[in-house]
Amino acid sequence: MSKLLKQYEELKKKDPEKIYIFKVGIFYNILNEDARLVSKEIGLKLTDLSPEIIKCGFPVATLEKYTNLLTEHNIKFEVVSNQTSSNQNTSYEQIIKKIQNINLDNTTCKEAFDILYNIQQNLKNIQ
Repeated sequence: MSKLLKQYEELKKKDPEKIYIFKVGIFYNILNEDARLVSKEIGLKLTDLSPEIIKCGFPVATLEKYTNLLTEHNIKFEVVSNQTSSNQNTSYEQIIKKIQNINLDNTTCKEAFDILYNIQQNLKNIQ
């Protein structure tokens, strides 16, 4: 999420009046002060991700509903397309293939833990 936070902060420097909506997996996320404003105006629930990150969001399938609500509330916004999403999809596909190829009949508890740990690290590197 730190890359996303940096991108958010850079965009806010360029146009602090605009709300930025980021696609993260199957959700759109709105961060920090933008999240507070959107939560207050249209009622999305706030979530603390860390001491420096607050977010609210909605599923990808509901983008039109929420952009219409933002427009109705005269909130200037931009949906930020993430240039790395195709790379992320490729990485996710590689992780899924690794999982599918695990022979569970011949995997020890330690090997299973190592596999999960490596998957976790790979997922952290994608985001």
